[in-house]
Amino acid sequence: MKKIGVIIPTFNIEYSTEFLHGIYDFYDGKDVAVIFTQTKLPHSTVGMYDYQYWQSAELLFAQEIDALIVATGVYCAGISQEELESELYRFGRRPVISAAIPLNLPNCYTVQSDCKKSFLDVVTHLKNVHGCRNIAFLSAAATKSKEAIERLEAFKEAMAANKLKFNEKYLFEGKFTDFDAEAAMKKTLKSKADVKFDAVVCANDMMAIGCYRVLQELGLSVPGDVKVVGFDDAQFASRANPRLSTINQDIYNQGYQCAKTAFDVLEGKELDRIIYSELQPKFRQSCGCIPMDSSEDVYKSISGDIMEEGEHLISRLKQYMNDLDERNNIIILLDILKGANTMRQFYYNLKHIIHLCSMDDMIINLYPIPVYMDYNENFVIPEKMELSMFSDILNDKEEFSPGTKFNPSNVIFSEPSLDNRAGQYVLHPIFSGETSYGYLICKVNKNKFADYAIYLKIIITTICSAIEYTNRLLETERLTNKYTELQEDNTTLTKQSKTDELTGVLNRRGYYEFGQRTLDIIQEMEHAGIVFFADMDNLKKINDTYGHDAGDQAIKLLAEIFKMVFRSNDVIGRLSGDEFGIVAPGMVIEHVPLIRKKIDETCKKESKRLKLPYTLSVSVGYASLEKSSLLKQLMSEADEMLYKEKRKKHGRRKA
Repeated sequence: MKKIGVIIPTFNIEYSTEFLHGIYDFYDGKDVAVIFTQTKLPHSTVGMYDYQYWQSAELLFAQEIDALIVATGVYCAGISQEELESELYRFGRRPVISAAIPLNLPNCYTVQSDCKKSFLDVVTHLKNVHGCRNIAFLSAAATKSKEAIERLEAFKEAMAANKLKFNEKYLFEGKFTDFDAEAAMKKTLKSKADVKFDAVVCANDMMAIGCYRVLQELGLSVPGDVKVVGFDDAQFASRANPRLSTINQDIYNQGYQCAKTAFDVLEGKELDRIIYSELQPKFRQSCGCIPMDSSEDVYKSISGDIMEEGEHLISRLKQYMNDLDERNNIIILLDILKGANTMRQFYYNLKHIIHLCSMDDMIINLYPIPVYMDYNENFVIPEKMELSMFSDILNDKEEFSPGTKFNPSNVIFSEPSLDNRAGQYVLHPIFSGETSYGYLICKVNKNKFADYAIYLKIIITTICSAIEYTNRLLETERLTNKYTELQEDNTTLTKQSKTDELTGVLNRRGYYEFGQRTLDIIQEMEHAGIVFFADMDNLKKINDTYGHDAGDQAIKLLAEIFKMVFRSNDVIGRLSGDEFGIVAPGMVIEHVPLIRKKIDETCKKESKRLKLPYTLSVSVGYASLEKSSLLKQLMSEADEMLYKEKRKKHGRRKA
């Protein structure tokens, strides 16, 4: 059975709804497994931890995924095509089906809209039916989106084909938003007399709404004074006042065609690399084709026929009732999850959660050690994961912590009984703040992707809280006065390549991972603690005078000195170059002067013993656990103190 991944930045925009519905409907009943996931943008900080979502895309690069469908047009509204290609290149020679924009990948197929013909139809209609000669264009080319640039070029070609002059004065930059469109037009249009054009064609419907506002403020009517045409046929277009004439991309069909293309390619069929989906102009009130006093849901086609709006436009009452149902489900879900304080308690509620959220099963997989991520780091999938729990309500099968281990770079489904089962799935990373714990995957039986996004966000928040609470309970039970458990964990981390090759202490990632865990535990136990930030003095001078090998030896010696000075249960890490961090659980602030003195004395003693041509020296800053519960914040506090000490010693801070 083939497995197909679908990645899209978010489930919660109108484009996603139509696009994903098309994919869902094509695969309904077919012998394939389809895995949907919303990824946000790589390294995104639009939402504080949006960057965490991208790990779900990394998981879909697993070897068992046979093809990937990508909502490229949506991605390239936020990042460049080159950036997206760089992220997707690791998918190798497996087929990638791109929506809207061709990608420079080894085996890419593209389902693309033929906007040239649609813009030609629109400009021809405005000229021949409404007598327009001076037509403005609201562009989004400044976003550097390939789609936006293609639409601008298509409009220019349509003007030339109709022997109409393209006037640069009538080109406005809207950047795909109503506010940008409004601001751009207001820069040059100060009064009604400044409006020399008789129509405006927009690169999307949102910009058309901004255009409406500007024309209204200037005292001009649409369509009486100026005709307006959008692009996309967003749901609000048929409800705007006046109802917006636009170009319907048939996004549902675009998704359907992407799904069909992936299916056909995997069946071995020969296909063109570019598959065009048809666009359909819909002429409504804003160009004058439908009377302003008409209340019917109709539009005029390019052939001049009056057509009823499609069934995909959900009635307001139906949408309202659906929203009420989902709100009620969310309230029930929150009530169910109230008692899920530990992972086992969550497991006891799992089958009820699955049923409530219109799912058939759920698998929860966890990394052996949580992964801490910054927004600017690339997510590296651990080689080992463990199946934490699963529940299959269709076959009345469930299990808690069965001990199944697997490599997520090879397989997505960790439970053999749920693998090779046709259906449609949603994958979601499990994370809280900067901490990633794993991922869940669930089989869904409805196409309500925006609702699943909300359900799963609530569910992963509860899972993270349960993991953290469970870990605190276990740590409290295992912890002894000498922190022997921390030492065992430190040894485990060392074995898992968290050490610095030069010095043998923890590397940056290992230090921040284990250091934060140490802080969490000692705070739970209400113990004191100090965090140190240390930086060698005069490393550049040592390198310049005695060579880089001598500099490396100095760094190694400094690490050994820290091992001598600090206790075995203290966490020592090399952050970069000659910078070190130390977490000292249980230490009180009164001990700090003694520690700094001991470091200084040991540096002098070891320099003399080894007959070094220089005396090793180090500056040390520190922060008490009372300042914060976050290691990175405490390190920042210690760094500020380190900076002051450097200034005292040298008059300036050395990197």
